[in-house]
Amino acid sequence: MMKITHHLSEELLLDYSSGALSEGWSIAVAAHLSKCSHCRALHAKLEEVGGALLTDSAPEGLSYDIFENVLNRLDEGGASVGNEVRKNIEWARRYGIPAVVTDYLAADTKKLPWKSLGLGVSQVVLETKDTTATARLLKIPAGKKVPHHSHNGRELTVIFSGGFTDETGNYGPGDIQEIHGNAEHQPWVREEEDCICLAVTEAPLKFSNVAVRLAQPLIGI
Repeated sequence: MMKITHHLSEELLLDYSSGALSEGWSIAVAAHLSKCSHCRALHAKLEEVGGALLTDSAPEGLSYDIFENVLNRLDEGGASVGNEVRKNIEWARRYGIPAVVTDYLAADTKKLPWKSLGLGVSQVVLETKDTTATARLLKIPAGKKVPHHSHNGRELTVIFSGGFTDETGNYGPGDIQEIHGNAEHQPWVREEEDCICLAVTEAPLKFSNVAVRLAQPLIGI
């Protein structure tokens, strides 16, 4: 049975409930909520608060239209290929990938446009309308160490299968990791199986290794 130990912060949940998150971040939050009963219960409590904040003191630039657009995109994501996706969801079930993510993908894993990032790591960038954050599905081989890096902003990672360990703890299926600013880490994937996860970032990573930094424009991460 899946045991989730890393949860969403109340601040992030409240932003999600009030519609303050852009599409990329909303996908990550919704993906975690689909796995975590603890956060779903907290979300239910915060939703009324978020709704009140949206009504009484909406942040500048935030409107009901934006909130509705995000929710509609999550509900209807990939509508043009929705039927094809639903015919090829067995692989998604096998790897624990929720519908909020598969609705952005066009086919099964064998047909997905996996792009190699080197060292056996592959990615599929989700096609969203979000210009402020990038959401990508990552497949990292068992036992692999991701190059040491820090960040130029926030990063959310939701684990679907496998898991990893880094300086902040151990992460398994259903867990979400929230990294901010210049926090440094080096995820090390468990030996038992590949790690498939969703990572959302607002800026390129800051790799310590010079060779990796030079390759960044080519691999796009």
